[in-house]
Amino acid sequence: MPNFDKAAMDTLLSTAVEKGDVIGTSALVFSKGQTVYTGTFGLGDRERKTPVTMDTVWRIYSMTKPVTSVVIMDLREEGKLKLSDPVSKYIPELGKMQVAKMGEDGTPSFEPQARPMTIEDLLLHRSGLGYGIFGPINPVAAAYEKAGLFTPEENLETKMTKLSQLPLMFQPGEAWYYSYSIDVLGRIAEVIEGKTLGEIMDERIFDPLGMGETGFDVRPDQKARFVSNYFIAQDGSFALAEDGQTSPYLNPDNKFQSGGGGLVSTLGDYAKFAQMMLEGGAYKGHRVLDEETVELMMQDHMGQDKPYLQPWIGPAQMSGFGYGGSVEIADTPEKLAKSGKAKGQWGWSGAARTVFYIDRPNDAFGIIMLQFFSAEDPQIHDDFRALAYEQTKK
Repeated sequence: MPNFDKAAMDTLLSTAVEKGDVIGTSALVFSKGQTVYTGTFGLGDRERKTPVTMDTVWRIYSMTKPVTSVVIMDLREEGKLKLSDPVSKYIPELGKMQVAKMGEDGTPSFEPQARPMTIEDLLLHRSGLGYGIFGPINPVAAAYEKAGLFTPEENLETKMTKLSQLPLMFQPGEAWYYSYSIDVLGRIAEVIEGKTLGEIMDERIFDPLGMGETGFDVRPDQKARFVSNYFIAQDGSFALAEDGQTSPYLNPDNKFQSGGGGLVSTLGDYAKFAQMMLEGGAYKGHRVLDEETVELMMQDHMGQDKPYLQPWIGPAQMSGFGYGGSVEIADTPEKLAKSGKAKGQWGWSGAARTVFYIDRPNDAFGIIMLQFFSAEDPQIHDDFRALAYEQTKK
């Protein structure tokens, strides 16, 4: 087994809990064919003093997006879609969406799409779609926020009708803007397969990989293991955002299966998905994707010549975007020491501060689970990744 300083990682994570930087966390590092580190610290449910364990169930939010993207790439391998296909081929009403142009006085005018939005545009968040989760920063963002795109009682088909009545924020292909795009991909998969997104994921990924703890709701047998979610209040303390024992995730009647952010999972379950991607699309003898497809997903397809309308990735961060996740396109000694973000890594995060990355050049991956909303990325993200990289680099 490769050498790994387990004590150093234990100290890093336990200290974060002791200092009150996080309530609870679990983490896993895989290197050279072996799980070289697992650790659990603190509480998953502070109010009931329930400790984090290896089978704690987490909201992974946008770590759902790489899973949905894998479904789309799998359908592509089977010849059921092309990345160049217009989205309107599968969801005609989205082809009629107008593009908003903001006037100097803040009043929008509207024009048709200069070219059709494509499946590749959705994969790369360059579709022009908004999201509705970043506040009413302009009239278009406000319209997305009010549209009810996340209500649990409506399925993806209904959500597409709501979405079609909104404008695009810019012409498809013009920029990168984190968006509802991957939820649209989930609906495209449903249209092609004639099944719900959950059924498709079960069939193509979760059942073959043995990911029995991952899905769009929390089963009764998972309830006691489901974390509560928190947020950082103005005074810096953690306040309860959603009680795990009364959560909407427990309602079996929920119909919204969000390809962009709806899954729950455990550390061990998501590690199976990560290992499949690290090993070129196969896990313990079951192939989900061809290796060339995985390599394609982990390349920067957005490029550095288009604007990134959010500051998380882009030329200033030496990163771009592939299919399903961000791609580190360069590094420096300073960047590696600060964050462990090395050239060639691919991955993404979730709104409640879960993070994973795949480091194929160094034959490693890492996952850290947290459960709180915050305005800024917590320091533990960079610290975990930097220490894991230092221990797993070739």
